[in-house]
Amino acid sequence: MAAKENTVVNSMQDTKTSSKKVEKKKNPNKKPGFFAKIGDFFKGLKSEFKKITWASKESTGRNFLLVMVIVVVAAVVIGLLDWGLGGLLNAIFVGLNKLF
Repeated sequence: MAAKENTVVNSMQDTKTSSKKVEKKKNPNKKPGFFAKIGDFFKGLKSEFKKITWASKESTGRNFLLVMVIVVVAAVVIGLLDWGLGGLLNAIFVGLNKLF
């Protein structure tokens, strides 16, 4: 008999707590306010920043050195192309001036 009374009391407590939960729920038709949206944005931003993994100093240094070498090589290639094509065009225009 005591077991039945405990289940009845527990079920009554469950209904009381469940009704309290229903009262605390927000209205689903109500849109969140401006400041709530801003707060949600910054919470999401914070969680995304926690996911970032930063490169080590060694890999950053290697990547920097690699980029600088590529930039220098590209500058030399572009400079040689400019010098060669400039000389070619100069020769063409000088030859055309001699003809006319």
